[in-house]
This record gives sequence, structure tokens and C-alpha cells, in this order.
Amino acid sequence: MPALFHDLRYAARQLRKTPGFTFICVLTLALGIGANTAVFSVMNAVLLKSLPVRDPQRVVYLRTSKPPRRTGTIDSNETFSYPVYDALRQQHGALADVMAYVPLSTGKVAVRYGAQPEEAEGDMVSGNFFSGLGIKLARGHAFTKEDESSHAPIAVISYNYWTQRFSRSPDVLGKTLYVNGVPITIVGIAAEGFEGVESGSSTDFWIPLQNRTELNAWGNPLEDGKNYIQDQTWWCMRMLGRLAPGVSKSQAVAQLQSVFQTAAYVGLGNPEPGETRPVLSVQDAKNFPGYDAQYGKPLRMLMAMVGLVLLIALSNVVMLLMARNATRMREFSLRLALGAGRRELFRQLLTESLLLVALGGALAWLFAAAATHALGTWAQIESSLAPDHTVLLFTLSILVAVALLFGLAPLRVALSAGPGLVLKTSSATATTDAGKTRAGKIIVTLQMALCLVLLVGGGLLIRTLRNLENIPLGFSTEGLVVFGVNPQNVHSISEGVAFYQNLMNKLRVLPGVESVTIMEERLGSWWSDNSDMMVDGKMTSMIGSSSGTVRSNVAGPDFFHTLGVPVLEGRDFADSDTANSPHVGIINEQFAKRFLPNQNPLGHVIGTDNGQYKMTIVGVVKDHKYRSINEMPIPMAWYMYAQIPIIGKMNVELRVHGEPLAILPAARKALQQIDPNLPLIEPMTQRAQYETTISNQLLFARLAGFFGLLAVVLVATGLYGTLAYRVNNRTVEIGVRMAVGAQRGQVVWMVLRDSLLLTAIGVGIGIPLAVLVAKALTASLYGVKPWDAATYALAISGVALVAVAASMVPARRAANVDPLTALRAE
Repeated sequence: MPALFHDLRYAARQLRKTPGFTFICVLTLALGIGANTAVFSVMNAVLLKSLPVRDPQRVVYLRTSKPPRRTGTIDSNETFSYPVYDALRQQHGALADVMAYVPLSTGKVAVRYGAQPEEAEGDMVSGNFFSGLGIKLARGHAFTKEDESSHAPIAVISYNYWTQRFSRSPDVLGKTLYVNGVPITIVGIAAEGFEGVESGSSTDFWIPLQNRTELNAWGNPLEDGKNYIQDQTWWCMRMLGRLAPGVSKSQAVAQLQSVFQTAAYVGLGNPEPGETRPVLSVQDAKNFPGYDAQYGKPLRMLMAMVGLVLLIALSNVVMLLMARNATRMREFSLRLALGAGRRELFRQLLTESLLLVALGGALAWLFAAAATHALGTWAQIESSLAPDHTVLLFTLSILVAVALLFGLAPLRVALSAGPGLVLKTSSATATTDAGKTRAGKIIVTLQMALCLVLLVGGGLLIRTLRNLENIPLGFSTEGLVVFGVNPQNVHSISEGVAFYQNLMNKLRVLPGVESVTIMEERLGSWWSDNSDMMVDGKMTSMIGSSSGTVRSNVAGPDFFHTLGVPVLEGRDFADSDTANSPHVGIINEQFAKRFLPNQNPLGHVIGTDNGQYKMTIVGVVKDHKYRSINEMPIPMAWYMYAQIPIIGKMNVELRVHGEPLAILPAARKALQQIDPNLPLIEPMTQRAQYETTISNQLLFARLAGFFGLLAVVLVATGLYGTLAYRVNNRTVEIGVRMAVGAQRGQVVWMVLRDSLLLTAIGVGIGIPLAVLVAKALTASLYGVKPWDAATYALAISGVALVAVAASMVPARRAANVDPLTALRAE
């Protein structure tokens, strides 16, 4: 133990003697290891971490092939009707528990604690939700089946929400949280780490399944006066099950199939002729559903790229250690001559590397924490990405491996000195070794190759991002801001129309507002209502040979004028289009071309597939992006909100002069003049809303570009260190050359030539590797080919510029060598 403390003190003294070397090594390690830890943290949370439930391998998500015909659905594979849930939960032979959950809104829901209205994410769940999943509560109690059957107005909040909103106040239990104006009593706090079972979101609170108008599934208004429980044909509930002891997934499905298929037609009667019955299936719930398909490939590619960055960083530090220890060869020789053994020498080098790695690891953990938060924000992952024991083990494994590498790599240099080297009188020749020089050249060459690979990959992804950002949307998003509103005291169609008309009138008179409109489905949110329609009494599926699917939305007056979408024929919606005026609709170019070709669309009649609502076409608008930036246009129709008997949550769109978000305080004040309990739901610019649809590409391109630049910095550092070390060792040689007539330009070219030669070899090795990486990225590219010549040319130019820039300082230092001083030192 005393020997260890002595080694630590000596190692600390050595690092203090060379602050520049210590700083560069620690920073290089922090960047390399920190970047790996950050990406692995996201990968662990998204792909590797199990749901924080009891025996997650026994928990499954319930899935279906498709809902029956004549039903409404939220997701054709993931949602079920209330009768299906009711039937399956009564079967205990296959599933010990069936847990149901359904969001209170497509996004966030209006809540209030105290005086200020806010927004939060909430789910309605079955009474056995927490007990069936095996979720323990940090405080209070969970729900019971009686709470579900009585629709008790109680809530369990998440640990994160308790921390962020209530500052972990122990007095929160028993307090009232108003959800859409309904008073809900907080009775429990979920265990830390449990944030729900929905991918991509962090649930703030849970309440038992409700049977109230204000708390309908997904925030939808009642249809024909029915909520999600009463409407037996609305497939809107998600479900999980816990396999009964001794029952496999296939056995459970086989036992439940007939019960499921019978319950699927409750409220419908018998299947239609030729209709295929839906099929029940299950999916492992060890991880969040959909995460692997959405983030799996990008994260694995990023992990490979960040691994290359780590390799470059480690090789840099190894070269620096070897160069530093080469200058200490006389010290090592003296210690060997005085009786030190190889074991003691290795222990000293290992102690120094451990201290260096510990400093780098501590800084890397801080860097990783900040980078992980940024990654989660860029990827729009709301669930916790906080590093856990798996991430800690991953980081510690890297640090231990690095410490051993840094201890072993310079050992050969130290032992090669031998006790006789101390007798030499030339410090220059004492540190000259062709083998060490050759190893340094090989490392730099490989670094150049890896740097080229990262630059090509980053360049292709950044070009992809630019192409996506430059896709014409069909209108200008400049000055557009959007937010959601969910009125709480609207109980009829007329009240809903009056509410939104009053709100639009108040917003129109705000300073800086050019125009205002409303819509049901927010543009750029991935949401859409798709179905067949009637055109002049014929189903769209019967017109032509193409698909009859039409996308529809409910919009307000001046909708297309506010967006800036050109009206090609006819007119926009107006305030004069009321429930008592002729019902009107507007279509896009694709609709006219497919269903009304070679004729004037104005005056034709369109309607819902059940024939219940009919509208006369009064306008045709230019095709534009609707759900996402990179979608292809499909036939679309819009209905006037005042003429459709569905009034609930709507999205308000404002076109303003100046900074769009600056209007939000005034808009919030105008809304709260109508109802002080209403918040603005998810306010943002329309451009930011569209960019959420390319969040994966944004994440991928930003990180790839960052890793490419990081590789450039590390390669420049490594090349500079290698050349500076070689110039220092060749000082006498350079002095002799200049003494016998060599010009400064010749000396500069001698150094640059070595650098450019290494660069050329590295580029030659890197191009085939870059081609392979580019082919692997093909599915992630948009508007650019894997072999894009401009990207390769820029990457090669970038590597060459790095090489020249990193070489200039050592080259100029070599050219400034004084021959007399060099020879006198020798």
C-alpha cells in the first residue's frame, strides 16, 4: 500500500510537470468516452432497457391484424374497443391480468394546480394497471378495480412530475389537480423510473377509466353523444397482458382468439360478406413498442461512428504517451540501472495511466450527462434517458480497458531503454527509434482514413438534412404560429362554434396579427383522418383503378389565406359559411385529378362514406405538405368547422408580423379572458412543427456532423503531435542540413511532404471504407446518392487542409532551427 501511494504521488507530480500534455489527454479522453457514453445512454434507454415492471418477460402488448369494417380506429394494429377489453379481462386462463390504457389527448391535456393553467400528459387506465404491471408506488396507494368501476376522480402522478411540478413536496397527496376542469384528487406517486408504457412519451399522471364528457379517450368530442365506453365500434384503447403461469405467448393467443373475434363484432352484428375477421396477436413488452423500428438503425450507425471517434481519440493519447515516455527514456534507464525491475516500471506507468483515465472519465461523465439531454431533445424522446447501472458499467469497462492500454502501450518504449542508455551523452540519439517513428506514421495514416469515413458519412447526412429542409411545403411558414385549444365548458355544437368564433375575433384584433384560422388536425403532426368518400353519389373506391382513400380535415374561415396556400379555383372558407348556409367543401389538385378528371370540380357534391354529410365543392387549392415534410400528396378534402357536428379540441393558426412566438403571451391572455382554466397546448412555430417529422434525420445529421468535426480536431491534434515530436528528434539532422546549404523552403517541404504522403495513403485506405459506410446509409439518405462526388471531394479536401494546417507549425519550427544552436546542443 505505501508503494501505491508513492506511485500515485509521483504520477500526480509527473502530470503537473506537463500541464499541456495532461490537459490535451484529459480533454481528448473526455470527448471520446463522453460521446460514446451519451450515445450508449440513448441506445440503452430506447433499445436495451426493459420496462420497469415486475417480470417484464411475462408482459405482452396486445395487437390485432386490423379492426372490423364499419368501425373507427386510432391505430389499426394497436387499439381495441371497450367490449373487446371487457371480454378479454374476464378470461383468466391465458392472461393473469389484462391492463387497459388510453391517452386523454393526442398530445397534452389541460391541467390546473392552483391558479395557473398548464398542460401535461395523462392516461386513463384500468383499475389493475399498477398491480398487474407490478409497479410499486413511492407514496400513497394505487388504483383498484372498484376505482375503475366507479370511475373514481383520483390520480397517481409520476415521480418526474412530482419532482418537476411539486418539488417533491410530501403534502401533494390529497391535493386537487384539475384535468379539463374536472377536480381530481392525487392519491399516489409512482416509483422513480416508471414513466408509462407509451413509446416516445413520459406520462405525467394516470386516472382510472372515466365515463365523463370532459374526459373522453384521446380528447375527442362525443360522437352522437357517446364516449369511448358507450361507442362499441370505436377502437381506441391500448392493452397489455401478463401471461398466466405456465402459459406461453402462442398458447395465450390460441385460447383468446375466439373470445376476441366474438367481442370484436359487439355493436356491429355479423361480419359483412367476404370480410376477414381480425386476428389477435401479442408482442413482447420488454421494451417500448416501435422504438427499434424508429430509432434502432440510426442509433446503431451513430454508435459505430462514435466508436471510430473513440478509436481516433485513444490512438492520439497513445501516441502522446509514447512521445512523452520517449523523452523520459534516460529516466527509465537510470531507474533500471539503480535496480528497479520491469514490474515496478509497469506499475508506475499503469498508475500514471489510471490517474489520467480517472480525470478523463470524470470529465467524460459530465460531458455525457449534458450530451444525453441534448440527444433526447433533438430526438424528441420524452422518456428518461438518465444513465443507469448499465451505462455506468459500460463506461467503467471502457475506462478500465483504456487504463490497461495506456499502461501497456508505452511499456515497450520504457523497457527498450535498458540500463546502458543512461551512459549515452546525446539526448537526441537517445530518443531516436525508427520503429517508434514507423508506428506513429501507421497510426496517423489510419486516423486519416477514419476521419475521411466520418466526414463522408456526416457530409451525406447533412446534405440529406438540407434537402429535406429545402423541400417546398406549398406555402410559406414564415410568421406562422400554432397552438391547441380544448374548451372545457362546451356541451353543444352551437356552443362550440360560438366559442371558437369568439376566440378568433379576439385574436384577430391583437397587434401584429395578420389573419387567424382553426383546424382539427394540426399540420405537420403526422395525424390525419383517412377514409373513402362519396363523389356525386359514388364511392371513391369505385372511381378509377387507384386507391379511394381520401384525407380530410375540418378547418375554419380564411384557412388557406392564413396558410398562404394558393386557391386555384373558387374561394376559401368564410365566416358566412354557417350551419344554416349551404354546406361547402374544398379539395386539392390530387382530388380533382383522380376523381373529377377533365371537368370543372366546382359545384360537384362530396360527402362522408356513410352518406350522412354532403358538401358542395366551392374551391380547389394547390397541393401542399400536410402530415410531414417528405410525404407525397394524396387526394384531400376540407370541411367547414361550423357545418360539421363535431366540436372539441382544435388547433389555432395565426399569421403574424415579426417574431411568431412573441404573440403567445397576448394570445394566452385573450384565451383566458374566455376561460381562465385553458392553457395554450403545445404552442410552436409551424416550421418547428413540420421539423418534428424529420426529427430522426435532424438527430442523425447533427451528430454525424459533430462527430466528423470532432474527428478532424482529433486527427489534427494527433498529426501535429507526431510531426512536432519528429521535428524535435531531428533537430540535429535539420541543423546539419541547413549548415551545408539547405534552404528554409526545402526544410518546410521536407516536413510537409511527410504529412501529405501520410494523408494520401490514408485517403487511399479511407475511400473504400467510406463507400461501404455510404451504402449502409442509403436508406437514411434523401436527394443524394451514396457515391455523391461533391461530398467525397469536400471530405478529401477537408482531410488535406487538416493535414496542411497541422503541419505548418512544426514545419515553420523546423525551418527556424539555428544550425549553430542545434550542433552545440549535440
